[in-house]
Amino acid sequence: MDHDGSMSRMLRMCEWVMRLAYTNLLWLLFTILGLGVFGLMPATTALFSVMRKWIQGHEQVNVFRTFWKVFREEFVRSNIIGMVLFIIGTIIYVDLAYIYPTSWLLHVLRFAIYIFGFLFIVSLFYIFPLLAHYDWKKRLYLKFSLLLGISYLQYTLSMLVFSAVLFVLFAYLPGIVPFFSVSILAYGHMWLAYQVFKKVEFESEHETAEVKKRLPSFLQSKRVNTQ
Repeated sequence: MDHDGSMSRMLRMCEWVMRLAYTNLLWLLFTILGLGVFGLMPATTALFSVMRKWIQGHEQVNVFRTFWKVFREEFVRSNIIGMVLFIIGTIIYVDLAYIYPTSWLLHVLRFAIYIFGFLFIVSLFYIFPLLAHYDWKKRLYLKFSLLLGISYLQYTLSMLVFSAVLFVLFAYLPGIVPFFSVSILAYGHMWLAYQVFKKVEFESEHETAEVKKRLPSFLQSKRVNTQ
């Protein structure tokens, strides 16, 4: 019996290794398919959508079909959001690179830019999980990625620690980067973000009627393909 249990766990582990490697290669393929720049955002959104399915327990989902479907459907929206994020990130980088604190005012300005940079990273952690889980207007993704990241800081910090651990791991084992780098990161971030989404939805359902009137209707905009 113990032998059978060990074999079952080993097969299960091998199955997950293959899944993560397969989705990572799909991500690379679809990123290239979109000419790199235009493929990155929709391919990453598709990857997070597959991870979301697995986390919800739909392990028998057709991975390629789901990937292709989300890639096509989210191509325009995700690229528009990606362009906005690129512009914001570029502004922050240029400011940090070329603003030298030669006076107290510039010291304050540089500190403020560091804060904006941190908030920008917080938003990045939640953008793709939100794109995978909700069907909103584009501006809401930017707004609530920051709002959720700050409101549930313990989960955000967990994402940061998880990312740092993976970075160290891949630095020591660079040979596994093409097969597992993005897929493992996506699974970890999606799992943590999904816990936040469940908390938000549970709290929203138990709010008083008066508070619900002031709540945005975005929680009712969950994607139809949750099953």
